[in-house]
Amino acid sequence: MRLLFSIFFVVLGSYGILGELPHTCSCIPGFLKAKLELSAPNAFKKFGISPTFLPVPPKDKLKSSFMTANVELGNFIDPLRTIDTKYISYPQGKSDVKYSLFLFDVDGQQGPPPNVYLIGLYVNVPNSKNLLIGGDIAVPFIPPVPGLGTGVHRLTGLLYEQNDHIDPDAMEFMKLIKTRVIQLEPMVKKYNLKPEPVAGTFYTTELKRCGDTKH
Repeated sequence: MRLLFSIFFVVLGSYGILGELPHTCSCIPGFLKAKLELSAPNAFKKFGISPTFLPVPPKDKLKSSFMTANVELGNFIDPLRTIDTKYISYPQGKSDVKYSLFLFDVDGQQGPPPNVYLIGLYVNVPNSKNLLIGGDIAVPFIPPVPGLGTGVHRLTGLLYEQNDHIDPDAMEFMKLIKTRVIQLEPMVKKYNLKPEPVAGTFYTTELKRCGDTKH
């Protein structure tokens, strides 16, 4: 049932109207690479994610890639490259720990900070080469395509260590499938996660009309 929900959101396009896409630039040949220039704590502070939305930034970086672009702490990725996530991993992860993986947009339509818009939430995740598989889907993933004219978005992933098993079918998660709006600190406390994220990453993106090349 959760998979059907996810497919439904993909077809409708939760961030924008699919009818707008033909008016945007779609020429994105090749694989987009980026170099790591900042540490995770410095990048989260420089791009304003910490402390506004996240009091303490993660110490380590998550590795992440789409099919045609890799993610490197704030690099710009064309939204048409972000439909198909290839993997998210944490090479320094522990084999005897379960994790919660939050995927969210700090610039979505969620109200004032520190609210964020939840793109997906995975719980009881064992460490592996791809954290998107093997755990439980609490809130199904939806493609993070921003609406036309909504400016630059910071799409973020955070990994937390769990202290206890989390029920992925809890009523709270069923409500979040519709609302998608959370504050990180209360969620971390409610589900007894370690208070600070162990790793994180993010990239920036913006949906624009052809001819507008400024990022």
